Amino acid sequence: MTIRTRLALGVALQTAIVVLVVAAVQFLALRSFLVTAEYQRLTTLLPVLAQEVGRSRPAPGDPPLPITALPRNVDARVVLGGRVVAVTEEFPGLPTDLPTGYTPRSNHQVLVAPVSVGGQLAQAQIASDVLGIVDPLQAYLRALAVTVPAAAALVAFLSFLLAGRLLRPLARLQEAAARLEQGRNLRRPLPGVERNDELGRLAGTLQASFAQLAEVREREEEFTRAAAHDLRSPLAALKIRLQGSLSGRRDPAELRHDMREALVDVDRMQRLTEHLLLLARGTQPVRRIPVDLARLTGETVDRARETAPDIKLDFRTSGETTLPGDEVLLTRLVENLIGNALHHGRGADVSAEVTGGPAEVRLVVRDTGPGVPESQLPYLTQAFYQVDQTRSDEGNGLGLAIVQRAAELHGGGVRFGANRPTGLVVTVTLPRSP
Repeated sequence: MTIRTRLALGVALQTAIVVLVVAAVQFLALRSFLVTAEYQRLTTLLPVLAQEVGRSRPAPGDPPLPITALPRNVDARVVLGGRVVAVTEEFPGLPTDLPTGYTPRSNHQVLVAPVSVGGQLAQAQIASDVLGIVDPLQAYLRALAVTVPAAAALVAFLSFLLAGRLLRPLARLQEAAARLEQGRNLRRPLPGVERNDELGRLAGTLQASFAQLAEVREREEEFTRAAAHDLRSPLAALKIRLQGSLSGRRDPAELRHDMREALVDVDRMQRLTEHLLLLARGTQPVRRIPVDLARLTGETVDRARETAPDIKLDFRTSGETTLPGDEVLLTRLVENLIGNALHHGRGADVSAEVTGGPAEVRLVVRDTGPGVPESQLPYLTQAFYQVDQTRSDEGNGLGLAIVQRAAELHGGGVRFGANRPTGLVVTVTLPRSP
């Protein structure tokens, strides 16, 4: 069942319920009005009845006098000392000792009130047929039985037409979205974006989502091509070395040399795979525990000093440097920053500094190497981006992209600048609160 049909049926059902509730209230009000009107009519007949019976002065033992002055749909009798002294021919069979008041009895509305008969106080009992009340109520119910279905059907029809008109922009939006996917052009504007209503906001949200999907698709295609290219080179080199080792007789020294070269290619592919896995995390939330960034940086600096003893590597820290974060990601962030400075600094001095502030922890890594042209600084965190071949040997262009992604996952950011007089400065800012 379509939304249009459900909307029409729902509005029709609500209309029927509202009409029935209003009709019930009107039915009770009409019944009360008719009962009150009948009471007022019977009250006006009391003087007429008293006047007719009072002229006769009935004596004890006389038969009841006939009452003729009342309307034909009203019956009455007069009781004096427990004896009926006047009565109409069709008065209902009711006991003579009725209490004073106005109540329904034996399908009649009965009014019992005192009257004066020949100077004596008697009781007048006037009864009217309830058909005067029942017939209008039944006519009202018959009219209602026709009105409610007709009103519900009319409302359902009008709601169906109105729903079709209201949902027509949604249908156009659906068709446009389907054409976007078929044409693979997710950046094409959607109809209805200019509307200032719910459909307009929906179209705007969909257009923004499609634009994000287009960006993700483009980045994924570019990322896949670059990853395949970077994996192809070490794989081809590894294949050539293995084929050369198997092509003829080789002495142990040559085989060991080929194995070492093959191991270098395997290590390069392993690093590339690990970096790709880190980047594949996207924007998934990280598991945060208290991590001392100064401790992580100090351990990384110690390992770097062992692998590069000829390079001067300074490390300083100040303030409280503990923050909630993922220790594995933060470790990779620090390793990539320091490794990038050591590798591209070409043996120049490198320094790392961790500073803790009230709201954030800052890591600054400087090198005094050749640096990076200012025009290329905005592109350093793009995956597989390499400034030039002289700075990209043994690299895959993912180190700073990993730094950027790790910082973003922790709610922080990365900033690049020129170190004076030469070199590069990388500043990573990580907030204390997630």
